Amino acid sequence: MFSEFFINLVLGSFRDPILWIISIVFASNIISSLFYKKLLYLGMAGIFWGFIRLYVYKNFGQIFSFYQSLLLILTCLTLMVIIGSLFYLFFKYVKSIC
Repeated sequence: MFSEFFINLVLGSFRDPILWIISIVFASNIISSLFYKKLLYLGMAGIFWGFIRLYVYKNFGQIFSFYQSLLLILTCLTLMVIIGSLFYLFFKYVKSIC
């Protein structure tokens, strides 16, 4: 039950365009060029995105326990920071080639 919930949570997160749009924007040098500020912005965006997803699921009638809600928010935070950092490294690599 727990592993099925977590797998559905991660797969749903990867389908959400908010993850990809925000991580690309924050990973590029549009907002800030300092890496720790990028991580800060990505972390805040991940937490906000987690709360948005939580309330969207609750509006559709899904019932979450406290631990499931916490897992949802932490999963969104982790994915946002990881995907944003990977995009940052990709942009940095492309910039060093050109």
